[in-house]
Amino acid sequence: MEGLINIKKYFDYIKRKFILNNYYTSTLKKGKNLQAALLDFAFTVVTVIAISGIMIYWITEEIFLALANAVVLGMAYIFLMVLWNRRIRRNKILRINENIADSEIIREITRKDNREFQLYIKDILEKFYKTTFYEYNRYIDFVGEINGEMYGLKCLKSSMDAKVSYKELEFFMKEMNEKNIKEGIIVTNSYFSDDLKEKTDYLLIDFNQIKAMLKEIGSYPTQKDVEDLIIAKYDNRKSMLKEKFTSKGRDKVLKFTMLGIVLIIYSRFVSYEMYYRLIGFTSVGIGLILAIYNIAKYIEGRRKEV
Repeated sequence: MEGLINIKKYFDYIKRKFILNNYYTSTLKKGKNLQAALLDFAFTVVTVIAISGIMIYWITEEIFLALANAVVLGMAYIFLMVLWNRRIRRNKILRINENIADSEIIREITRKDNREFQLYIKDILEKFYKTTFYEYNRYIDFVGEINGEMYGLKCLKSSMDAKVSYKELEFFMKEMNEKNIKEGIIVTNSYFSDDLKEKTDYLLIDFNQIKAMLKEIGSYPTQKDVEDLIIAKYDNRKSMLKEKFTSKGRDKVLKFTMLGIVLIIYSRFVSYEMYYRLIGFTSVGIGLILAIYNIAKYIEGRRKEV
């Protein structure tokens, strides 16, 4: 029993690796899946071997020598390309994973309202600076002590393509001066305008700094987290495709096929036998066409499901 469990785990591991490799290949090759990429590589190897063999045979006029050298060159080409592509692919996969992680953080922030965003940032800063921030007033969201200095904290949630300007913080600046709080932190999930950067000495934390802090405190999505997201997306899309294929598509195929069979059988008992038989075979044909079409759409969806 334990052996069967281990075999299942092994096949699950292989399946997971295949899904991930297919996703990364499709992303890197702009839609081309793993199988297509391997076919392209195999075609390139065969071309290299063929050209090398022809050139060596043209020089030596020895068929076996030409074949042996062409195979050796082909193997050397495979070895070098695997080493080169592995290094490049690893770096590109890291960038893909970071983009997915960034998207997940953006999605998480987008779902939060202003109050939830304030508490989210408060939690990050408390963990990062190992301190505690306290509620303050309407214009200063929180205050807290960092390295013996009192800081006022302002959190501004906006769309990712917006830039926080100085004008949006006038009341915060005024309140900071009136309360005689010298140090300030302004946090946004987007970015800051140049005029704000020039007019204030407060610490400005934008999306990139939020990312860096999340990585520092261990709250940034790990490689396994990202891979789990890819697998979950695959499973969800697979379920949707399967449901679509097995419901609407299957119903139409069955209706046309059954109608055709009924008409073919019924044609034996009526005067216009040829007419009913023709309509029956036409209906069965339409059912078969729909079945082939749905299968083709399902296969196409499976290829793009990650």
